[in-house]
Amino acid sequence: MNQVLVTDLRLGEMLAEGGEGRVFEVVRTGSSAPEDPAAVVYKQLRHPRPLTELNLLCAVPTLMAERDEGACRRAISSSAWPSAAVVGPDDTTVALGALMPRAPAQFWLRHRDGLKRLATLSYLAGDPDRMTVAYGVAVPPPGAPERVALVYALARLLDAWQGGAGPLVVHGDLSAKNVLWSLQPAPAVYVLDCDGAVIGGQPLAPHLPRATTPNWEDPALSPGQPPGEPADRYVLGLAFLRLVGAAHFPLQGRQRAHPRVNVDLELPRSWRKFPDMPGLWEMCERSLSLVNAAERPAPAEWAAALEDLLDVLGAAGTAARARAAQGDERPARSWSPGLPGVVPGSLALTAATVHDVVVRPVLRHRAVATWQLIRPAPGLSGAGREGGSGLSAGLTPRQLVRRTLAAWAGAHGLAVRLLRLPGRRLNGLRRLVGIAVLDLAAGCLALFLVGMVVSPWIGL
Repeated sequence: MNQVLVTDLRLGEMLAEGGEGRVFEVVRTGSSAPEDPAAVVYKQLRHPRPLTELNLLCAVPTLMAERDEGACRRAISSSAWPSAAVVGPDDTTVALGALMPRAPAQFWLRHRDGLKRLATLSYLAGDPDRMTVAYGVAVPPPGAPERVALVYALARLLDAWQGGAGPLVVHGDLSAKNVLWSLQPAPAVYVLDCDGAVIGGQPLAPHLPRATTPNWEDPALSPGQPPGEPADRYVLGLAFLRLVGAAHFPLQGRQRAHPRVNVDLELPRSWRKFPDMPGLWEMCERSLSLVNAAERPAPAEWAAALEDLLDVLGAAGTAARARAAQGDERPARSWSPGLPGVVPGSLALTAATVHDVVVRPVLRHRAVATWQLIRPAPGLSGAGREGGSGLSAGLTPRQLVRRTLAAWAGAHGLAVRLLRLPGRRLNGLRRLVGIAVLDLAAGCLALFLVGMVVSPWIGL
C-alpha cells in the first residue's frame, strides 16, 4: 500500500514538531489505511511534495530486499521508513504527508515524573550521573561495551543503506534528536525522519530547504549543499566520540576556526589493560577530517572495526546480540579488494596520518567542562586563548573565584543527590568521601596560610 487518503485518518495529539513538519499519533483509520493505527504515526509535511517522490521512498525497502534480504531487515528493524504516502481527496498527485512506523516501546524512556519520552542520543552525550539526577534515567558509564555496541548498530544500519544492497541512501540529518537507542533486549538504534533521505545521490526535493541539526551537521558542506555519503560518515565518527566518551564534544566550530584540532577522548582507567589501538583512533580522525572528506571510512569498515573492539572488551556476545536485534546475524564484511573494510585484528595496525584532526585516548577522569577536550593544535595560525587551559585563561580573579565556588557547591550537591537515589548511593558515598578529603586538605592549607600571615603580628 503506497497511498492513503487523509480523510481516512483520525489524528490524536501532536507528538513532535520540526522544520519539515509535524508528527501526530493515529487514533483510527479508514478503508485505505493500515488496520493497526497504534503501529503508525502521521507526519504532516509543511511543504506538500509530488506523490512520485514519496512513492519512491516507500519503495526503497522493497528494492533493497530484491538484492539483499539481510540488509533490508537491518534497515526495516532500525529505521522509521515511510510506509505510505498520504494524499488529499481533491488532488491525489500531491502528498500531504506520510505514514511511518511508530518507534517501538524499547526506544522510549520513563522520566522520574512518570512521563515517557523518546530515548534520543542526547541522554548518552553527557555525564551519566547528571542524567540520573536530572531525569531518573540510568545509562552506562563512559567506555562501556554497551555504548560501543550502539555505535556498531548504527554503523550496520548505514552499511545497509550505503553498502550496495539497493539504491544508495543518505539520511543527511543524523543527530541526537533523530537517532534513538535501547539496551533491552539488546543494544539497538532506531532512526527517525527518513522521509528527507537522499536516494541514488539525488535529493528528492532539491527546491525545498533541508533540515539540519546544529552541532551535528558536517562542517565540510557549504550552506545549501545537499549531503552525500561523507555527511553520514562524519556523524558516525562524531557519534563514536560522544557515545563512547559520554561527552558533548562541540567539534564543528573549532574545525571551522582552526586548521587543525586535537581531540582527547577520555576513557575509564580500565582501558589501560587493553592493547594499543592506533587503527581505531585513525578511523575516528579520517571520519572527522574536512581535508579528506571524500575518503572517510565506509560504515562497513566501522562495523568490522567495532566488532574487533567489542572482542577486545570481552563483549563479543554483545555484538552478536546487536546483530540478532537487527534481524541479520551475519558478522560485518571482512576486507576484500575493492571493498572498504578492515581485516580482523586491524585495530592494532599502525595509524595513517590525518593532517587536520588528531584523536587520542586519555585515561583519566573527565574534566568539568567537555569543551576542554577539543583544542587547536599548538603552533598553528588561529590558535589563541582556546589552545591554553580553557576559558579560565581569560577570566578575572573574581570570575575565577565565583566559578570555583560554583563548582565546589555543585560537587557537594551532586554527591548528596546521588546518596538519595537507589542504585547510586555507593557512587554518591564515594564522591562524598573524596570531597570531604579535599575539603579537609583545603581547610588545613587555609589555616596554614592564615597562620603564616598572622604569626608575625603575634610574635610567633
